[in-house]
Amino acid sequence: MSLLDDVSIVVTPNGYKAGELYAVVPAASLGNNVIVNGDFATDSDWNKGTGWTISGGSANCDGNQTGATNLTPNVDNVTNNTVYKTTYTISNYVSGSIRIKLGNTGQGQYHSANGTYTEEIKALVTTFPRSQFNADVDFKGSIDNVLVEEVISADMDVTRATAATRVDEAGLVNYAEIVGSELITDGNFPTPNANWTIQGGAATTWVINNNIATRTGSTNWGLYQNITRTVGSLYKITFNVLTYTSGNLQVRLGDGATNNVTNTGSKTLYLIWDGSTDKFAFEGSFIGSIENVSVKEATRDNVPRIDYTGGGCPHILAEPQRTNLYPHSDNSSTWSKSNFTTTDNYATSPDGTTNAFRGVSTSNASLLYIGSTGSAGTNTISIYAKSNTASDQKFRFFGNGNTTQSSDQTVTQEWQRFEYTETFSFVTWGLAGASVSGTNDILFYGMQHEIGSFPTSYIPTSGSTVTRNQDQFTRDGIGSLINSTEGVLFLEMAALSDDLSARRISINDSSYNNIVEIGYTSGSNEIKNRVKSGGGTQANMNYTAPSILSDLKIALKWKVNDFSVWVNGVEVATDTLGTAPIGLSKISFDRGDGTQKYFGKVKQLQVYKTALTDEQLLQLTGTSGTDFYESYAEMASALTYTIQ
Repeated sequence: MSLLDDVSIVVTPNGYKAGELYAVVPAASLGNNVIVNGDFATDSDWNKGTGWTISGGSANCDGNQTGATNLTPNVDNVTNNTVYKTTYTISNYVSGSIRIKLGNTGQGQYHSANGTYTEEIKALVTTFPRSQFNADVDFKGSIDNVLVEEVISADMDVTRATAATRVDEAGLVNYAEIVGSELITDGNFPTPNANWTIQGGAATTWVINNNIATRTGSTNWGLYQNITRTVGSLYKITFNVLTYTSGNLQVRLGDGATNNVTNTGSKTLYLIWDGSTDKFAFEGSFIGSIENVSVKEATRDNVPRIDYTGGGCPHILAEPQRTNLYPHSDNSSTWSKSNFTTTDNYATSPDGTTNAFRGVSTSNASLLYIGSTGSAGTNTISIYAKSNTASDQKFRFFGNGNTTQSSDQTVTQEWQRFEYTETFSFVTWGLAGASVSGTNDILFYGMQHEIGSFPTSYIPTSGSTVTRNQDQFTRDGIGSLINSTEGVLFLEMAALSDDLSARRISINDSSYNNIVEIGYTSGSNEIKNRVKSGGGTQANMNYTAPSILSDLKIALKWKVNDFSVWVNGVEVATDTLGTAPIGLSKISFDRGDGTQKYFGKVKQLQVYKTALTDEQLLQLTGTSGTDFYESYAEMASALTYTIQ
């Protein structure tokens, strides 16, 4: 038997959308329709509230009800936390609105017009495991052709509710985001110009020629066009400042969202559309020229992060909640300086735009900082740095009110991220000159000060502190893809830090009573491998690895009286006494009850429906030899499977 014959769930760094990370296996499909007599061929199988009748192949509501009225199947037909695709048709519509509801609170949208409506809805059941139609007091019309089909998929739900950065495949630091279609017409400034308007008609102020817009006048008149937009949404704006002579180039969205640009280079701005007008404009006292303008709506909240830190194959990145306490992470003009001079927007940074600042220290007493950003306890500061000369340069971090300092940090001609962790009681800290007096000329980007024992991904700030929430991954209602009686949970994972905290990934029953979990413990480099059934621990097989900071391939097998753990091709623990868990139906990056949330890197997550053989577990977790597979794609290819 091939490994792929039995794998039921595979999640890797793959496709995604806001709020969802797509699984590789299984391909999304639909289960059976749970509705009986959804075509209303007979007057049966439904409980009819006031005003409802069934005839002529439709369920009809006469609009004479004195309050809201329901049409409900007379048998239980939905399962809690399971996603269903619902389809129904409204016909003979006269008034009011109606929606479909799954369980107590799994609510679809209200509709108030003829048409066929399709929605994916998660059933939320406490005491009422049925689908039903809710018609308001005014609804008059008919419904027919009702389908409620289970969506069989292991796509992971992703929640974070904030933006977050990652390192992309080109090695650039940027936001994980979903970018919409182009909203600007003629962003390359063709001639003749038909879509850009010069405010006030002062043609001598802005001139469009040879795919360039040039401003030569001094009057504060703008260049603009009206575009379709959503107030309150975030927009990604890119353009190139080809030449710059003087003044501020103001980039405006709507009534008041502006950003000032005062130098040449490629620009990427993110602004929230403010106000009621449709106007996107370049304004201000700017004298110079621009080209290649683009405006697209961007979605960042809940977008999963496929991260390429370190190069090679990517991983799914999950991090704890952190706050960057430096309110101006790149605007060094707001920082305090002693024997330190800086120039903002001096060079291209690790995000690919011209926003790295130059810092020149002249002695070992040089200081560059923002006061009072920290908190008593363990703090971590980090920053990207690169030499601005042909030779290596040096700087130090300081903390605890400059009573503690790091060793010299050696900066090369390549961008690197440097970090310093210290426990202290004073809250001012920042950058210092090298230990030996002398001039050091360095490019800096992305100052971050966070409370914690290790650095997390960069959180940009521009005037205030910014918090990035914990990444959370779950998928519920997938009991059909998991065999509680026996199976294997396989993870290829690495920790962000050996910080002695409990972090788990588990298959569970939405509680901590029935679980199969792999994670980290409060012991240094210790991996937790546990199986519970009915609230009782059946197997608890901890293993101390050489380092949890490196990728480890870990497989936990469960079966009655047959439990084992394999790590990197070696069986490291067994247990021959215990029962199997009950009712496994959920995967979550926690231990099942929402606690001990996982943060770290995940390259592969796989679930198997049988307890694999030792030979198969060697293949699955091995790191050398002829049988091991470096990735899921390689395994599929070796076993002549096609990923579709």
